[in-house]
Amino acid sequence: MLRTLGVLGGMGPLATASFMNQVIALSPAKNDQEHIPMFIRNIPQIPDRTKFLMGIEDENPFFELKKGFNQLTSLGVSCIVIPCNTAHYWYNALTQNADVHTISIVQSVIKRAKATGKRKVGILATTATLNMRIYQTAFSKHNIEFIEPNEQQQTFIMQGITAVKSGDLTSGHNLLKQSYELMLAHGADTVLFGCTEIPLVLNEQVFNSPDTCLDTIAILAQECVNWAYTSTQQSTHLFSSVA
Repeated sequence: MLRTLGVLGGMGPLATASFMNQVIALSPAKNDQEHIPMFIRNIPQIPDRTKFLMGIEDENPFFELKKGFNQLTSLGVSCIVIPCNTAHYWYNALTQNADVHTISIVQSVIKRAKATGKRKVGILATTATLNMRIYQTAFSKHNIEFIEPNEQQQTFIMQGITAVKSGDLTSGHNLLKQSYELMLAHGADTVLFGCTEIPLVLNEQVFNSPDTCLDTIAILAQECVNWAYTSTQQSTHLFSSVA
């Protein structure tokens, strides 16, 4: 019996849908019953993470995030994940003393970057994720160099992310593709898609040049698949041993 995955989503809805699709696509299931059971909390009304962290809005997203986290816990899920990079700012506060397993999107990315020998990572992310140094701190701890966008580049990145959230995927693609290419031109050996909206429109880059992309949605999805099926195999082995 596969353990149940809880997804604290809605940040944004397209990213949550993409995450769910990738978990399904990556699962080694041969029929319906072998897929990972999931409870998806896709509530987009969580206050804007970037605007709060930038001091533009006063409503703290933590309380709605905690409400969602507790709702998933009450459903009896075995693991909770948050497919949003900016929301990782509250990860420690949400998971402290939690009686449920969690998988961190940031730690999943670090694990992948180290496993694939990344040396210098260009960071594409929201301004809040950059300013809170969510990825810079993590990369520095593991001796991975990084490149940050300058102010003008960051303006284009935020315009691209906003375009994707509004459904204007063409504008989002054009703006974010330019930023991705600039990072590589400035010496990055890979580019972090540090906002889950970014891989939605740079999927061509992920497909054609996977070594130059750290796709946070796909990386988190793979970690969830690894956790679910490894847990099942271990449980089956223990049961067989006892029998």
